[in-house]
Amino acid sequence: MIDRIDWEELVIGSLIVNQGLGFAELAVSVDDFAEPWFVEAFQVMSNQYKNKQFFDLFTVLGEIKTPIVRQRVADSLQFAVTPQNVHFYASKVLEESVERQLNLLALELQQGGDVQAKMDKVRSKLDQLKLAEALELPDLRWDLQLMLNDILNPKRTLETCFGGLNRLIVGFKQSGLYVIGARPGVGKTVVGMQLAWELARSQDVLFFSLEMDKASLLNRVVAGELRIPLDNIERGNLLDHHKLQIQEMIRTVESKMVISDRGGQTVNQIRSYIQAVMVKRPVKAIFIDYLQLIAANNPKAPKYEQVSQISMDLKNLAKEFGVPVIALAQLNRRIDGKPDERPTAGDLRDSGQIEQDADVIVMLSRKQSEADIVEDKNIATGLSARFYALGQKSLMILDVVKNRHGATGWFEAKFDGEFSRVREELAR
Repeated sequence: MIDRIDWEELVIGSLIVNQGLGFAELAVSVDDFAEPWFVEAFQVMSNQYKNKQFFDLFTVLGEIKTPIVRQRVADSLQFAVTPQNVHFYASKVLEESVERQLNLLALELQQGGDVQAKMDKVRSKLDQLKLAEALELPDLRWDLQLMLNDILNPKRTLETCFGGLNRLIVGFKQSGLYVIGARPGVGKTVVGMQLAWELARSQDVLFFSLEMDKASLLNRVVAGELRIPLDNIERGNLLDHHKLQIQEMIRTVESKMVISDRGGQTVNQIRSYIQAVMVKRPVKAIFIDYLQLIAANNPKAPKYEQVSQISMDLKNLAKEFGVPVIALAQLNRRIDGKPDERPTAGDLRDSGQIEQDADVIVMLSRKQSEADIVEDKNIATGLSARFYALGQKSLMILDVVKNRHGATGWFEAKFDGEFSRVREELAR
C-alpha cells in the first residue's frame, strides 16, 4: 500500500520524460520543493530550460555532482507513468509548500516573532495556488506533443467488438461521450452490455445499470456466451449440460467488469462511485444504461432542462476521468402510426442537448430479414414447423448518425433475441 504519494518525485520524473515541454507554465518554483535532491534537480532544469528550452535525463544528471542525488533523480522516472499530468502533480507540490509555510507561520506566531514577511509570503503562495487551480496555460508545443501522442499511441483508442463500428468511429476514444439510442424494445441494453462485456475481457470496465438488476444483466451475458436460450435461464428451465456449462463459465471467467445496479443515481453519485472504484482499478470505459434514468439534481426543473444538464455533466465526466463514457439513451416512440423507419438524432427523448454534447451517436433499429419474410408467409399459410412470432425483425441496423471525428454510415448485424446477442455475420 502506498501511504504517501511523493508529488515532487512525480514532477521531476514527468519533466524529464517531457524533455522540458510545459516547463514554463508550471505553477511551482524551486523554493516549493522540500527534498534537497529534487531542489537541486529542479534548479538544474530551470537553468537548462532558460538557456536552451530543452533538457533530458543525461543533461540533468551531468550537472548533478552528488551520486545519491543522481540516483534519486534517475529513480523518479519509474513513477512518471502519465507525464501529461505534470501540471496536476505540480499543483500538489504547491499545496504541500503552502502547508509548510502555514506551519512555519503558526510556529512564529507562538514565539511572538515578526511574522509580517512570512504572512506576505503565505498570502502570495495562496494566490499562486488559486491561480494554478483556476487556470492552466500549457504552451502550444505541449498541446502539439499531446496531440502527437494521441495519434501514435493506439492504446488510447479502445476497439469495439463490432468491426463495422470500428471502421466508422475507429473505436472509443478517451474523454469521448458516445450515445447509443434506440426505441423501447429494440435491444439497446443487449448492444450496450455486449460492447461492455467484450471490452472487459482486456480492460477494466464499469457498467451502471439504472433500469435492470445485476442478475438480469448476467442472465443475458450467460445466454450470449453459452448460447443457452435466455427464456430457459430466466425460467430456471436448464438442462444438465447447461448447468455444467454455467459452472465452468463461473470457474474460468476472466472479465474485468464492475456492475452497479443501484437505480435513481445522480451524476454526482455516479462520479463518487467511479472515484471509489478507480482507487482499486484503472477503469478504461464507463457504460450507463440509460441516460434518461439518471436522477436530476434539480428535480423541479422541466424535464428538458434536467436531461440537458445530465448530458452536459456526462460530457464533463468523460473529460474529468479521461475515459470514454458510453451512454445508452431512450428514443421517443412513434405515435403517428407510420412504419418505424431508421431513427435520427432528433428522436432522442427529452433533449436536443444530447445531440450537441455527444462526440458519436449510434442509432439502433431493426428490420425483417429475407428469412423473416419467408417465415411470416409460412405462418400465414400454416406451413410453419415451429413457434415463430409474426413480424419478427432479426436484422439490427447500427447507424452512426453523428461522428465528430470521422465518417457517418451504417451496417447490419444479426439480432439473436433468443440468446440476447448481436452477430455481424448475417444469416439471410
